[in-house]
Amino acid sequence: MVTVKNYYEEKEHFSNSEFKRYYKCEFDGQLRIPIEVNTAMLIGSYVDAYVEETIDQFTIDHPEIFSTRGSTKGELKKDFQKADEICNYIDQNKVFKQFMSGQKQTIMTGEIEGVPYKIKMDSYSPSIAINDLKVLASVTNKDGIFKDFITPWGYDFQLAGYQEIVRQKTGEKLPCYICAVTKEDPIDSVIVKIDQVYLDKALYKIQSLLPRYQEIKTGITQPESCGICKTCVANRTETPIISLEQIINNY
Repeated sequence: MVTVKNYYEEKEHFSNSEFKRYYKCEFDGQLRIPIEVNTAMLIGSYVDAYVEETIDQFTIDHPEIFSTRGSTKGELKKDFQKADEICNYIDQNKVFKQFMSGQKQTIMTGEIEGVPYKIKMDSYSPSIAINDLKVLASVTNKDGIFKDFITPWGYDFQLAGYQEIVRQKTGEKLPCYICAVTKEDPIDSVIVKIDQVYLDKALYKIQSLLPRYQEIKTGITQPESCGICKTCVANRTETPIISLEQIINNY
């Protein structure tokens, strides 16, 4: 049984993050090298914990977020002071707070194309919506216009998987939203509804690729190397020879 405590350690079910890792590079996905937790990820986790109302336990589990010397000893480090500002921003933003007011960290399991699949939703409101919280560097381009941060980070895959498993469990095909807040000064935010056409395309892609990824995961099929991710570069034994046209065509 998949629970909050064993969600990340349980390996039988595919998760969104695991699917995205295989999608980026099958070789990297197969190696399953632990992702190194950095400050940006911890800031996101801090805000997640605040919204989930588990911030007290988070601060106990992560003493590294506090200063240990000088006049600031015992205080939050600068990066996490910004995380605290984001939490206050969410509290004061009625629309954002409403979107995050559903059931927290709801876990469901199902199957996609016969492959066990698990989801954990930030804010699940039965019969209403599925909402996911993201803490980002920015949600706009240099001209202040909202940019696409959904497809580059695979959030369409994430919400498509969520929607499908909820549909399997409840019979309800719920609208899906990404609730993004930034680490900028001033803090910015946007709530993006992922149109159903994009969710359908993403689910089709998951359905098409997941059986192959499952075969790679279980050792039936050998993974292909993308050749460009850090894992592939670290395992590269020969210097690639390419043309200028190949470089230009990549832009």
